[in-house]
Amino acid sequence: MIVIAPSLSTDPLPLSREAQTLWAKSDYEDGGAWLPLYQHIADSGDVARTQWNEFLPTATKVLIADVFEGDQLLAAKTLTWLAAGHDLGKATPAFTSQMPALCEAVEEAGLPVHPAVHHRRAKLPHAHASFLILRRHLEQRWGFSRKQAARFAAVPLGHHGAFTAPNPHFAGYDDDLLGREPEWHAVQEELAEFAAALAGLTADDFMRLADLPLDQPTAIAATALTIFADWIASSTDHFPLRSTPRSPEDARKAMKNFGLPPPWRAEAPDDAVLFAEHLGLDSPRPLQTGIIELARSIPSPELFILEAPTGEGKTKAALGTCEVLATKFGLGGVMLTLPTQATADGLFAVTKEWLDAIQGAQDVSISLAHGKSAFSTDFRSIPKVSHIGADTDGAYSSGTVVAHSYLTGRRKLATMSDFVIGTIDQLLLGALCSKHVVLRHLGLMGKVVVIDEVHASDGFMRQYLCRILTWLAAYRVPVIAMSATLPPTIRHELLAAYDAGLNRSTPTPDSDEPIVYPRITVTSPTGPRIVALPPSSRSARFTVEELNGETAEIAAAALVEASHGGNIAVVCNTVRRAQDIYRAAKESAGPRIDLRLLHSRFLTPDRIAKEQELRDRLGPNPVREQGHRPLVVVATQVIEQSLDIDFDVMFSDVAPIDLILQRAGRLHRHEWKAKQRPAAHHAARMILTGISRIDGSAPVFDNGCLAVYGAAPLLRSMATLDEHLTSQHAVTSPDDVATLVTRAYESIEAPSGWDDTWAAAEEVAANLRAEKEARADMFRIPPPARQSLVDWARLDIADPSEQRGAAQVRDSEDTIEVVLVERVNGCLRIPSWASSKPGADVNIGTVIEHDIAYAASLNTLRLPGYLGRPGIGDELIRELENDCIDTWQNSPWLRGVLPLIVDEGDAEHVGHLFHYDVDLGLVVTKKENQ
Repeated sequence: MIVIAPSLSTDPLPLSREAQTLWAKSDYEDGGAWLPLYQHIADSGDVARTQWNEFLPTATKVLIADVFEGDQLLAAKTLTWLAAGHDLGKATPAFTSQMPALCEAVEEAGLPVHPAVHHRRAKLPHAHASFLILRRHLEQRWGFSRKQAARFAAVPLGHHGAFTAPNPHFAGYDDDLLGREPEWHAVQEELAEFAAALAGLTADDFMRLADLPLDQPTAIAATALTIFADWIASSTDHFPLRSTPRSPEDARKAMKNFGLPPPWRAEAPDDAVLFAEHLGLDSPRPLQTGIIELARSIPSPELFILEAPTGEGKTKAALGTCEVLATKFGLGGVMLTLPTQATADGLFAVTKEWLDAIQGAQDVSISLAHGKSAFSTDFRSIPKVSHIGADTDGAYSSGTVVAHSYLTGRRKLATMSDFVIGTIDQLLLGALCSKHVVLRHLGLMGKVVVIDEVHASDGFMRQYLCRILTWLAAYRVPVIAMSATLPPTIRHELLAAYDAGLNRSTPTPDSDEPIVYPRITVTSPTGPRIVALPPSSRSARFTVEELNGETAEIAAAALVEASHGGNIAVVCNTVRRAQDIYRAAKESAGPRIDLRLLHSRFLTPDRIAKEQELRDRLGPNPVREQGHRPLVVVATQVIEQSLDIDFDVMFSDVAPIDLILQRAGRLHRHEWKAKQRPAAHHAARMILTGISRIDGSAPVFDNGCLAVYGAAPLLRSMATLDEHLTSQHAVTSPDDVATLVTRAYESIEAPSGWDDTWAAAEEVAANLRAEKEARADMFRIPPPARQSLVDWARLDIADPSEQRGAAQVRDSEDTIEVVLVERVNGCLRIPSWASSKPGADVNIGTVIEHDIAYAASLNTLRLPGYLGRPGIGDELIRELENDCIDTWQNSPWLRGVLPLIVDEGDAEHVGHLFHYDVDLGLVVTKKENQ
């Protein structure tokens, strides 16, 4: 049963003159416009009450209420009270003294402010004062123990995003900053009683609260709700500054105008409708029916790990499972995460199509959560709802998918919409020590979380992934993790992390356990349960060869394969290597072969156009045009994750075994093309490059491949393939996939003659892994614990370089992003080859026009990672800042953006030459190499 929180009392306690003169907000000019503290207490409480009733999913309310012995009414009143009382610390001399005119009125009302306070007020932030006042109130007025009082008082302590403990100097409550006089003590108690009365808490309620074990997950939910309520109640668009009382009805109207979307209400139909109408599957595959059946059977939320070959329909299986789980457990949304912005963009359209099929008459909110979401045409087409009422386009019809501007316009609220599609960073940031991280947690509560291509998380990222899995389990959030396959140790790592959030142990898998694939592994109270899935009728088989050659030889070999007809892929581990091979191929390709280059250093519109062309030619539903010539596509790893395309032959730089198999998933991918393949390409072939062999010693790898992956995983990959190919002529999916991955990561040993190279590589890998784990652990939030949130997730870093490192959850070098600008006859313009407003002037007048600014901002580039390292990165930023354009600072699209100004495609900075070419993308070379 869902309990509605009662309205705030319309007849609150009468307030003294002293309490009525205290202020919470002002216009910070002359204090002419100000808001009384008691009014902000009432506004914040009313917002929190509305959020409980109308914004939180059922599952989140049940989770919170469990701490209150299942009493949802007491839970609602308590969270309303904590939100209402979050600013009790403003009833202090330290805060009051900030505005002399308002402070004078407070003193006239009988509350003394010592002259020394004006110079020392920063020593007592009002969040710290709120903690001290509420803790004292609970101890002295209601008999709470010091420990129990701190559990509740930690909520207002954290309402500015951090839980740093107050200075012990204030433990005696007798400092001038807090208010040593009895008049201050009395008014602080009065306002604490006022907040409780507004929320409807009684003496009996406080007697119960004194003994309830407020755990960290519940306290985090309460803090996040308090922060969110405070932010909204501080919006002068809805709660204007006024020194006279506001009625509760005014607050309710303000929240209605704010228009927070209600949670999604899932109603999963039977399997026939679910598969055919919601997922568009007339003949669902075994993995799709298997996971749906499993989801219907589990008694509580769990972690599902779904492993199956590419192309088996894991995404649609996950969406259907989300419907079942959300219906079963009262969940109000879904978060889907992917490795890259490109893969997230691709899933957005798929998710929107699914939502259109399932939502019925509901309005649901959606967000595309990554740094470039504003440039997604699919996301931009979603109707927008402003937090100041509907946009100028007018109202939207019932049953619409909308983007609420307040939820999508703030990065810290990235997880708050009903449906969130984004990069995995948006999930991992929930495990990073950072201000307001609790808001990300509130957004994750009450959702199903889907992690696609979980294998793409390296060891550094998995430190954050495992920690957030522990918290998701504590929040009873079901998780679906998907991969082509996972090594057993990584699978166990994920399972154990989730079980830890439920205080369960996870048995270590037996090394002799049979390898099952495809499979679903699901956590349970008695240990992980493995569900073997029958493979679909799809099967892929490819041979493996090696090509020992430099870039010119690889290009020549690819052209030979193309001359036999068909489509050839060349996958490189670095952008520079891909550019070199493309150049070499272009010199000798001739008119009978088409060439394309794809990597991450193209302007965003250029890359999108190139990817779309590949989908049109090589995708599952190609645009059928006569006369297509053979095609050679030279690409980096972007091709292995974001594109559903089909090749006849693939040249691939050596990589870890799971990535080789992932890339091979693009070979003979679309079965309907089998009869059309040229005779020379009836068998799928993988030709490994970036490797050379001498006698019986360990193979030697290209320096770029080593820089990306390290020697150990490459040696393991090659040893495993060598072993397999001694008894098999090819690799078959799905039959060989799990066996190869398990062997490479778990048990393969150094072949004869490789021992010294192998041992050295393993030592380097172990040291690097330990260093990464230690570095990640410095910045991870702690796991749930039985204590208050005081000093929770505290990060004390003095070194600015370490502070910069704390801001990321990927183990990658800082990258510098620029907008490319072309200089023509001294004028700065959008590049002449750009897809939107080419040649438009970007430095004219005092304000850049909105449409031109947007068109310019599309032309973004990320520079090579090494250019962001300390030293060279700082120098490069300084040089780029010298070219900054003043009018850009007036544009939300360009504010703070660094321009890279090119003359005929060229620029020079920090001893490097930068050249942009439509064919090659951005080429960066050291000047001395010219």
